[in-house]
Amino acid sequence: MRAVWRTSVVALFAGLMVAAGQAGVDEKAWKERPQRSIMTTGIPLIYHQDKASAVTVVGLYIAGGKAAVPEGLDGLAYLTTRLTLEIPDEGKIQDLMVQATRMSHFCLEDCSAIVIECLSENLEAALRVAAKIIQDPLMTGLRISRVKEMMKLFAQAEEDDAVLTGHNAALDAFFQGKGYGSASYGSDDSRKAIERKDILAFYRRLFTSKGVFFSVVTDLDRAPVQSLLEGCFSGFPGGERTGIPATPLAAPSDREIVRVKGTKQTYIGRAFALPAPGPIEQAKGYLVEVLLGRGPGSRLWGLRATDKLAYNVNAHLTWTRSAGILEAYLETENAKAARAAEALDRSLADLWESGVTPEELETAKTLSKAVFLRSTEAKTERAKLLGLFEVLGLGYDHLSGIFGTIDAVTLDGLNAFIRESLPPERALKIAVGPALSAEK
Repeated sequence: MRAVWRTSVVALFAGLMVAAGQAGVDEKAWKERPQRSIMTTGIPLIYHQDKASAVTVVGLYIAGGKAAVPEGLDGLAYLTTRLTLEIPDEGKIQDLMVQATRMSHFCLEDCSAIVIECLSENLEAALRVAAKIIQDPLMTGLRISRVKEMMKLFAQAEEDDAVLTGHNAALDAFFQGKGYGSASYGSDDSRKAIERKDILAFYRRLFTSKGVFFSVVTDLDRAPVQSLLEGCFSGFPGGERTGIPATPLAAPSDREIVRVKGTKQTYIGRAFALPAPGPIEQAKGYLVEVLLGRGPGSRLWGLRATDKLAYNVNAHLTWTRSAGILEAYLETENAKAARAAEALDRSLADLWESGVTPEELETAKTLSKAVFLRSTEAKTERAKLLGLFEVLGLGYDHLSGIFGTIDAVTLDGLNAFIRESLPPERALKIAVGPALSAEK
């Protein structure tokens, strides 16, 4: 398996060195470093200038996310955040369309966020419309019912996606179905239980000047952007710091989880809990994620390309303030599910027992930098990551220093991290599909 990994990587190495450029030597990905300031409204602003395009992305981050949801009200964070984007009239819809402005949102374990994307020349107009909607949301019974119906459809779509089902099963198991482990879109019971008063209380608790911050990537200078944000978003009340605790990780009592689905394919996953994120831990986890399953040449690639046991292999790392969750998984035909599961376990056991070689580590570092550059080239993704690093406690400037941190990972350090974090007996084994249900 290791020989296959080395051979495959050689073909990619030269191209990825070009993609990564000299960033590993320079220890930063962009010419300009992000900055952080406190605006006159008391709201923090993370600002990164990028003159490559006349586009501005503004992310409004709200503390809490799924961690702030009371037990039994799964979906409340998503529902509340979505309601802040309810446009009150057709005139504002037309304004946003004419401006080519896009508003979206997402809800993660430790935060929710609203993202505004527009041409920089339209920033003032876009912020004035968005700020009015966000700071004075329409939370009527009709709109709440409509969003709940949307959430039900989204939840059903997640159930139809084996990878998402496996991911949700891992979080549910590691966090006992609470906080990080709760359902983003809720369940039939929790959606029914959420009342308008719960939504208003959640909004008033978290949408305050002490509970939000902005992450902005733009070609514009900081001063005019900050001035616009201060003028448009002055309506958040002061409030108190939320101080929402991270959801504690718990060892699941049942380490074999089967979600029976009447499908022609089977998902096989293995999930591991990693230490809480610090800069060096995040870099080590990222290297393991890339080494394991990020495309051709990864440790798991041979299960697809050589052994023909899967049509999809991948690794995915989710960071929360209390822990990282690393998932290594494949999707295969039902008839191959048992053999594929054994092969996946062998690959992970080999990594745990033998570790990585110096050559693998250097190649993984180059690959990880190239993947990182590609994934953050777009301003929207970069604004999201700046905000996420801040939420996780890594700090906004981790974006600039991440290449230096990756370079600082030693062979002994990474292998010790693998030995500590990926012992086979601590793997959470997940199957989605019909193939392994009889073996449970």
